[in-house]
Amino acid sequence: MLRQWSRYTALLFAIGLAIGEAVINWGDWQYAPLWIVDYVCVAWLLAGFWQTRQGTHLWVLISGWAFTAGVFYMALFVSMEPVISKVITPNSGFLTLLAGMLMLAILGIITGALATRQR
Repeated sequence: MLRQWSRYTALLFAIGLAIGEAVINWGDWQYAPLWIVDYVCVAWLLAGFWQTRQGTHLWVLISGWAFTAGVFYMALFVSMEPVISKVITPNSGFLTLLAGMLMLAILGIITGALATRQR
């Protein structure tokens, strides 16, 4: 049950992130490392979804969630950094979305780790 939750949440998260990143950057692709790392998250989560279909290779899914959590942790707290927030006023809706995605990634790590104990 936990493995399935983590798998299908990773699938939805990856699809949503890929679409969201394309919409945000459409017409004006910003600084490449900032959007490339999001597509690395997408690829890693999709690989985790695919490789865990038989109940094996849970480490791929857990590590994908961990990488994604790290990316969203960095994005959230860099956006709230005082020096940057003087130049660019952070949008509270965007910060809330980043925080929600970080929490979802952490929950993915936890459910993936708990799924390894259920085998």
